[in-house]
Amino acid sequence: MISGLSDGLSDIDRALLRDTGMNLLTLGFRAIGADASGIDVSGFRAASVPITSGLGIIGGFSRSVADIVRDMGIECFVTEHTDVWGFGEALDRGADIILMADDEQYMAYSVAAGKYANNSFCTAAGYVEALRGAAGGLDGKAVLVRGAGRVGSNMVSILCRQGAKVTVADVVREKATAVAAANPGTVAADDIEEATAEARLILNASPSPIPGDLIMEGAVVSTPGIPHVYDEATLAKAKFIHDPLAIGTAPMVAQCIVYSMEKERCK
Repeated sequence: MISGLSDGLSDIDRALLRDTGMNLLTLGFRAIGADASGIDVSGFRAASVPITSGLGIIGGFSRSVADIVRDMGIECFVTEHTDVWGFGEALDRGADIILMADDEQYMAYSVAAGKYANNSFCTAAGYVEALRGAAGGLDGKAVLVRGAGRVGSNMVSILCRQGAKVTVADVVREKATAVAAANPGTVAADDIEEATAEARLILNASPSPIPGDLIMEGAVVSTPGIPHVYDEATLAKAKFIHDPLAIGTAPMVAQCIVYSMEKERCK
């Protein structure tokens, strides 16, 4: 799913600028409530550590992560060693930020602060920010979140803080109801297909694509969900914001930089 990502990062930046008015660096910092314009990211060094636990190394993953970080203007290397040895190598080689993923967690670790950013929250924040940019703001606007898992529940919380009118839908309605109850003002949809067909702004946090005939003409769909497979007719009638990895990674890196800067100010 990430094959070829390393060769197309400039295309991702161009697409983001066209659809959201932000490049990857700007989006990453805005997603966590920070401004990239006053931050010199070139002074930071990152490492991407291949992890072999569980199902093992995902082909090309660590290299793609490193390319994303470099696209943000930050030096990044892939460690020669894996797992704990790779983590130690990253420290020995002076990494400020260490990125790694196993079957359950993808995280970026700030060495200076001793804190980490996790992908579930940062993917949610990145795609909400992308939708905000594409929609010209979300305050008072109706937004549908499809999927009430880790990413979707974070999306709902972030949207509520931004003043959006949020509806959450899931094939397991009890999950949507629980997320709505935890976020006052949120509505749990009775029918996921009906809610989708009526939505102009959609965050798709489900593991499956939305049926094309349910997508409204002129809709904006910000979708980290994989697979992302739509026919040409569907792509022509709506704006889709999607990439396999970058929009979720950029806020993780930005969060670690902010953690490091906060630690430095406290010294």
